[in-house]
Amino acid sequence: MSLARSIPGRGFVAVSSYCRLFSTTGLAYAPKKQVSQDNSKKKEAKRMALLRLQAKQPANKSPLYMTIPEALRYLRAAEVGFPINEAVISICSVIVNDKGAPPINGSVKLPRPLKETKLAVFSDDSALQEEATKFGASLVGGSELIENIKNGKVQLDFDKAFATPDIVSSLNQIARILGPRGLMPNAKRGTVITDVQKAVVESHGSLPFRQRNNLLSLPVARTNFTDEETLENIIEANAAIKESISRIRTKKPILFGETTITSTHGPGIVIDF
Repeated sequence: MSLARSIPGRGFVAVSSYCRLFSTTGLAYAPKKQVSQDNSKKKEAKRMALLRLQAKQPANKSPLYMTIPEALRYLRAAEVGFPINEAVISICSVIVNDKGAPPINGSVKLPRPLKETKLAVFSDDSALQEEATKFGASLVGGSELIENIKNGKVQLDFDKAFATPDIVSSLNQIARILGPRGLMPNAKRGTVITDVQKAVVESHGSLPFRQRNNLLSLPVARTNFTDEETLENIIEANAAIKESISRIRTKKPILFGETTITSTHGPGIVIDF
C-alpha cells in the first residue's frame, strides 16, 4: 500500500507503507512443566531428613543458647516496667514427625500453676455432688444447673467441665452454649467420668497443650516464679509431652527440634529440653 506525502520543495512523494493485520485469537502459552509425584516425594523425604538431622543437633551448638537460669535472668529484665500479671514465660519446641501423623496433644499438671483452675461438675447424684465440692470444684449441680445455664442465669467463668454418665444426655440442651467455649463434657476427651475425686484433684493446675503445624507452645511460669519453681514446671511439661508422644504410633520416631524459652515481651532463647 502506498501513501502520498507532501515534502517542501519536492511536492508530493509516494511513500511506501505496510498494514499489519492482528489476530483476534488469544495467545497460546506453552504448557507448564508438571513436577512428577516421584520428584515431590523425593523432595519431601530430603526435607524431612534435613529436619531430623537438625533436631539431633545439641542445643548448645546454637549461638542463641543459654542455660535456663541465665535465660530467666534476661527474660525477667525484659519484663521490667510491665504488669506482673501480663508477664508469662513460655517454651516453644519444633516437632519433627511424619506427614499425616496426628498432632501431639494432652495436658500437664504443673507443680506451681500459673492460675487457679475453675472446674464445673454436672451430676444428678447428690453424693457425687458433695464429693466434687469437697475436692474443690467451683460449680456443681444437676438438672437445675443445666436449666439455669440454659436461661443465662449462671456465669460461665469455669475453665473445664466434667459430667457423670447419668446426666450426659441432659447436657444436649446446653451443647450450643458450652460447645463453642470448649466446655462440653465428652467421653473421648475424658471429661465424662465416674471417679469424681480423681478428675477434680488431677485437673487443678492442669494446663492443656496441642501441636500447631510443627510447633508446640506451652506457658510454664510467670516472671515472679523462682528459678526452682520454673525448672520444676519445665521438667513436668517435658515429661507430659513425652508421655503424649509415646501414645502416638508412627513409622519413624517423633523428635524434638530446637526449643526456645521466651516471655511476653522478651526474646527467644534456645535451651536444653
